[in-house]
Amino acid sequence: MNRIVTSFAMLVTLALMACGSDWSVGPSDGGASFNRRFHYYYEEDCRYDAFGQSYDCLDVFSISPSVSVDLRITHDGYATLCVDDDCSYYNPRDYDIGYNHGDRYYDFEGDDTRMIVYADGSELVYIDKSKRYATYYYYDNPDYYDYSY
Repeated sequence: MNRIVTSFAMLVTLALMACGSDWSVGPSDGGASFNRRFHYYYEEDCRYDAFGQSYDCLDVFSISPSVSVDLRITHDGYATLCVDDDCSYYNPRDYDIGYNHGDRYYDFEGDDTRMIVYADGSELVYIDKSKRYATYYYYDNPDYYDYSY
């Protein structure tokens, strides 16, 4: 009987290994599925309404020093978001991944704030829902581009 149980346990172990099962528990996954550092050199401040729309935006202006963002997401979905070296940690259920015009973004929402980081590094959006304003940070100055084509 012990021989049958041992054989069955070995078969299950081999099957799980062949499927690439990860035996680790928690955020220790052996690497990151996304690990990038971004710098933003331009800022735009806007009012923000209850429907999630920005309006009354001021002109885009350059900022110095730049805003730096580090975003690391492990293979099992745990995220570390650092803005100017001030870090926050998120479980997989605490943020969303979305697409806007084909560009992937990560959306971290708190009680009164929301931060959206685009995966290509082009844009960072900070929204303060209680104060009803949004700050957009850009890598490039968007006023230099003509999007009317």
